[in-house]
Order: sequence, then C-alpha cells, then structure tokens
Amino acid sequence: MTWLRHRCLPMAYLALLAALIVVGCTSKEDPSETLPICGNHSCGELVMVTTDTSSDGYHYLNPRLSPDGTTIAFTCDWWALPSDPRYAGDDYFVNYRQVGLIPVQAGVQPERNLDQLGARLVRLQDFSIPIGGTSDFQQDAVDFDKAGPVWLDDTHLAFPLRVRVGFRLFRADINTPSQTTVAPLYMEPSDAQASPTLWQHLEPALSADGRWMAFTRSGCAIPDSFETCSGLSIWIMDMATAGANNGYGTRAFPVTSEFSRIEAPSWSPDGTRLVFSGGLDVAGLSGVGTELFTVDFDTTGLATGTMPLDRNVRRLTSTSMSAGDPITGIQNGSPTYSVDGQTIYFVSTRRAPSITLHDRNIWRVPADGSLDPEIYYFTRSDESDPSINPDGSMLFSSALGFPTEMLDRLEAEAYQRIVAQDLFDEEHDLDDGREDYTPKTELQMRAEAADERRLLSFFEGVMMHLYFYRP
Repeated sequence: MTWLRHRCLPMAYLALLAALIVVGCTSKEDPSETLPICGNHSCGELVMVTTDTSSDGYHYLNPRLSPDGTTIAFTCDWWALPSDPRYAGDDYFVNYRQVGLIPVQAGVQPERNLDQLGARLVRLQDFSIPIGGTSDFQQDAVDFDKAGPVWLDDTHLAFPLRVRVGFRLFRADINTPSQTTVAPLYMEPSDAQASPTLWQHLEPALSADGRWMAFTRSGCAIPDSFETCSGLSIWIMDMATAGANNGYGTRAFPVTSEFSRIEAPSWSPDGTRLVFSGGLDVAGLSGVGTELFTVDFDTTGLATGTMPLDRNVRRLTSTSMSAGDPITGIQNGSPTYSVDGQTIYFVSTRRAPSITLHDRNIWRVPADGSLDPEIYYFTRSDESDPSINPDGSMLFSSALGFPTEMLDRLEAEAYQRIVAQDLFDEEHDLDDGREDYTPKTELQMRAEAADERRLLSFFEGVMMHLYFYRP
C-alpha cells in the first residue's frame, strides 16, 4: 500500500473522517429493509400484563415498575377502575386519568376487566393545601386528574395532580391504596399570592440515587391560552427539601432555557445528564417535529445562583423529512436510558424499514449519538412510554393487542376444549338411548376455535395494554 509511505495522506484521511462525524455522517451501513417479525411483533419474549378485554377500549399508559419488582403503577381511564360505582353518567371527571396499581404477572388467560387481574385504584383522601394565603380544601380528590407516576420507594409514589393552580407534584402513600394520603412536593411561590399564576408541573423523573427529581414546567397567564403561555423547560427538585413548608420551602431550579417543546426528561444511571425530547429550537433551528437531546447536570454554582442553563446541550437524533411524512413532522419522544447508560431507547414516528407507515415504534440510539437510530421493537400498532427495568427488560404500553404466540396457545386450548365437549355430548347422547346427536367434524371444531381467536384479535388497535419485552 504505497499511499502509507506519504505520512500526510493518513492524516488527511483521519481529518476527513472526523469532519464527517462532526456533520453527522457515519460509516455505518444503511439499515436493512428486511424487518424480522415473529408473529405480530418483533422477535423476543413478550409478556402481556393487562389481559383484560374491556369493551370500552381503555388505554393503560405510563407504566413504571416498583423498586421491588412486584407492582406496576400506571395511568388509566377513569372507568377502567371506577372510583365510585354510584356514577352512571358522563360526569366531568370521568374523562380524567387515574393512577392504578397491578401486580406483576404473566398474562395467562384473558379476563373481562382489570379487577379480575388484581388491579387497584389509587383512591385519594380529601386534603387541604395552602393556596392564595388560605387553606384550600380539596374535596372529591379521588376524582382529580392525575398524570404519569414515578416510584419513590415500594410504598410511595409521586405523580402530577391537577389542583386549582394547575398540575402540581404530590407524594402519595399507597400502603393502603383505597385510602391514599397525599402531600405536595413543590409549590410555586406565586401559589401563595391572592391571584396565583397557572403553572404546570408534569413528567417527573427521579434520579437513581433518589436525590433529584426532574420535571417539565410551563406557565400560562390565562388558562388554555397559547398566546399567554411561556415555553417549556426542565426543572430539578431537591428531594432533600421536598415537601418542606407544604411545598413552599422546596428548592427547585431550571436546568434548561424555555423552548417551544420540552418533554419527558429521563436520568442517566450515573445522574450526570438528562435526555429529553425537544423542538428544533433547542438546536437553534426552526421547523416542526421533535428530536432527542441531552443536557449535563452539575450543581456547580447552584449555591451562589450562578448555575448556567443548557449546560452542554447535545443533539442525539436528526430525522430527515421526505414526501408523505406527517405535516406535524417526525416525533421522537419518551427517551429512557439502558441500565448501563450506553443506549437510549425512545418512541419515534420515523418510518420503519420495509413499511411506509408512521405508527409509533420503539427505537434505540447510542447514548452519545454516534450512530443512527435503529428500530428495537416493532408492531403495526402504536407503542408508548417505555422504561428499562433493572434486569434489562422493557416495560411499555402498546396497542398490539394479544401477541400471536398467546393467540396460538389460546386457539389450541379452545380446540381441545371443543373436542372434549363434543366427545362428552356424544357419549351422553348414547347413554340416553337415542342417537340424535351429530358429532362435529374436524373442520367444524377447527373453525369454532378460530372464531374464538378472531374475537381476541379484534383488540389490536382498540386498547393500549401493558407489556414486558426482552429480545
């Protein structure tokens, strides 16, 4: 190789390669257009947790596994676990989300509702909080709107709860879920004023050491008015002070500037950075859609009030647009780190190999953004809210319905049951001295079993169920 005799040429090659990396190019081969599928989902072990066949098409979202691995907290439609069976009408609160708990179990058989699966509703007791200088009594708190929960420990959750001044983060004691007590973690200073400003605190994420809680914060001078709303930013709550003086003594501070969209912050395992979904203005650009970014977390300067915002913000994904893409742009969101911190999993509407659909599927990208994203879990339905468990498995929500291998097993069991029933009917027909029963043919029995399978297949795209997945 005579070119190695010229020392400048290797240096030029390395400089060119470095330049390509800087501008976002890689030497990685283009992704294969062949997408391996086992049945109706990506190959791997898939366990369905919520196997209910509720006819109202409930959506079970935001699942998170308890530290001891025994319980999943999630959000659900109000009527999925009715907080009060006296109500039969469409009262205002039935459209609100509730927080539920379900024991970890392999979905073996379909059940009619969540109650039969052992799920429980987190029923809040009424409480008082100081708002506007007075004690504001929160009556019928069980029906208040709630958002995605996060575990503080095996018996305590934190989740956003809608009160008069907007969503605020609350600590919930779930030792007795039917009588849950709550207390505010952080209240805005303006909440103490006679005319509080409407702020929203959503999407809490707890650092691995439990010291810091990240959340998204936005404000509106007039409710539901985009013209008077500030942008969104990521704030951090110091859990060592959380709840002090009814939340008014809690230390909280921003780590990003305000942008058009900031969503779903998630901590790296070592607590040194956060990954989040943001609008293109985070990168100083204009356009539609969202991309993934990381921001470093370092409390240097916090005590003196000189802690900088947007510390080392880095863009991880760059999604190209093409003809036929949604006019709202490609959405990349719900990022979460792997256990070792080397990979980030996320939900994206980018086109999966071999299809032109833009349903939400789960992708992954190196935590440093050094390679292009590749698909991790695929169905022809929507997926959302992934999280990685300590054993490396993934917990998420999907509109897949019943997995193919589960449908296969249920169809085979249905066939064996039909055969046994047919033999029983034939034997008892002979016992009574008459022979008026016509045994079913093999084709008839197979068709009946297939009909039972089709009834369960109907749930694809109808409900959002909870699943564990390991490739």
